[in-house]
Amino acid sequence: MLPVIGVRVGRRQERSAIAVAEIERRDNEWHYGVRFLESLPVGFRYPEVAQRLAVVCQKVAEQTERQPAVFVDATGLGEPVVRVLKGEARAAQSFWSVYFNGGDRRDEDRSSRTLTLGKAFLVSQLLTLLQTERLHLPNTPEAKALASDLLDFELQVHPERNALSPSFRVGRRDHLVTALGLAAQVEPRVSVYPGACFYGI
Repeated sequence: MLPVIGVRVGRRQERSAIAVAEIERRDNEWHYGVRFLESLPVGFRYPEVAQRLAVVCQKVAEQTERQPAVFVDATGLGEPVVRVLKGEARAAQSFWSVYFNGGDRRDEDRSSRTLTLGKAFLVSQLLTLLQTERLHLPNTPEAKALASDLLDFELQVHPERNALSPSFRVGRRDHLVTALGLAAQVEPRVSVYPGACFYGI
């Protein structure tokens, strides 16, 4: 079982969100159990988001006896904000800056712990996990609404750019979708040693 935390940091009048997924192998497939999903109030400053993330990281490490990997949406915010969060999240095993683009690829730079992620990749991954019943959401009103919003996520083709671009028809919980997508975009790689696995990141 591998814990992953996804964080979407909102700008001034936007909500931030934190999602925790536990990844485990079942019948030769990876399943993603969502153990925590939180929408923070509008107006939360970056240090407050960092403090909340630190608490979540510590709780995850204590309960799973594994340090989580953390993926933070740094798009439009940059490394200074990421450094604030990283400075507080001392229980994290690894800390990644994620920059979204309009493509459908996942490209990582392990030396800098930077990930370039296409929004189309994130949406496709979540929809695939949801429809193949490998994304296990908690039985809460917020999670049910999130699943409904996921189904309202649509991919639009832009012929002039020959690219896919995801967009919300509703958009009320896109911050939660982003945080959850960051927590669920990792597919662990099984090592050559029996019973052992690692993130591969």
